[in-house]
Amino acid sequence: MADINCRKRGAKWEYYFEGAKVDGKRKRISKGGFDTKKTALEAGVKALNEYNNSGLHFVPSELSYSDYLDYWLENYCKVNLKTTTYEGYVKKIRLYIRPALGKYKLRSLTAATLQEFINLKFNEGFSRNTLSALKGILSGSIGYAVEPLRFIQANPMLYVKLPLKRATPSTATRTKKRRSFTKEELDIIFNRFPEGHTCHIPLQLAYRCGMRLGEAFAITWDDVDFDNATIVINKQVQNNNKIWGFTPPKYDSYRKIKIDKTLLALLQKTKLRQSKAKDLYEEHYTHYYENSNRELITDKIDDTCTEIELVNRRDDGTYIQPRVMQHCSRVIHYDLNIIDFDYHSLRHTHVTKLVEAGANPKDIQFRLGHKDIKVTLEIYAELTEKMQIQSLDIIENIF
Repeated sequence: MADINCRKRGAKWEYYFEGAKVDGKRKRISKGGFDTKKTALEAGVKALNEYNNSGLHFVPSELSYSDYLDYWLENYCKVNLKTTTYEGYVKKIRLYIRPALGKYKLRSLTAATLQEFINLKFNEGFSRNTLSALKGILSGSIGYAVEPLRFIQANPMLYVKLPLKRATPSTATRTKKRRSFTKEELDIIFNRFPEGHTCHIPLQLAYRCGMRLGEAFAITWDDVDFDNATIVINKQVQNNNKIWGFTPPKYDSYRKIKIDKTLLALLQKTKLRQSKAKDLYEEHYTHYYENSNRELITDKIDDTCTEIELVNRRDDGTYIQPRVMQHCSRVIHYDLNIIDFDYHSLRHTHVTKLVEAGANPKDIQFRLGHKDIKVTLEIYAELTEKMQIQSLDIIENIF
């Protein structure tokens, strides 16, 4: 084991120790500029520990789970995950995991401690989806400490289970029940945000196509096939460091879907209006380009940039951003008194209407971009009042 030595060089002190040989030659590691021998020796001890741990600024066996989570987020999550996924992890770690488990050493975490955490959140009313997300973060982070890092020998999360579905929590589960909006409610919403309003097309894309928010605001005119009445969903928009850019759709759910005549006519009129506005504004029109990082920029900086013709844009060409839906939702909540509205509810309404009309579950799964057919079938299981009435009518006719 290398020894730490100190020596005085002029008025300052320096530490040094012997490192591994490089190309057969001795490699000395040193640093000077310390006012006293004591401070030089303390810095040398820290530097040697880092050196012996391959440059890490900590000793893995002594690392707290809180500090390890910071390391995992920075060195794995930020590199490998989508920005929205990374930000979701950061939020759940900050709100739930770090306050409960961050104080423990990484190596001291046990299956019992981790199971107690999951059970506690279950009894506090956390939904099964949130519990699954928390369990995934715990499993992923601790598993990474086992392989490839080898900070610890085993992953205790292998033995942690979610409560059974039939289990009853101490506090009612926090679930947001979405419902299908009635024709009267939809008429109220679309009358408040009529054709030409910045929110009209995004609302229609959710209601008539079942698009997610990021997908609706990523649609470009080359995605729309007017001859065959189809739209290709091949991207979504996300904001990263205040810059909008394209990423693959959620779950890589690339798809081409049919659109109805009403939406087709609306898009045709919108494209014509945008074309006339572009000619009117001339050099004052805002153009957008996609650079090599798939970011939306307004200046074509090189030949790798491709002009993007966005569907959601104002007459002067400026991009209508997803944030407009925040204002839209507030108006619907407080002015229109539809307090349970959110953008995803229109997607749910779209699915419900397809289910009521007898559409095939597999077709709905493809149209909505559901990752798993189970998601679609769960919606089928939640029968609407209309379907129950239809079933009752059938029974009455049979018997």
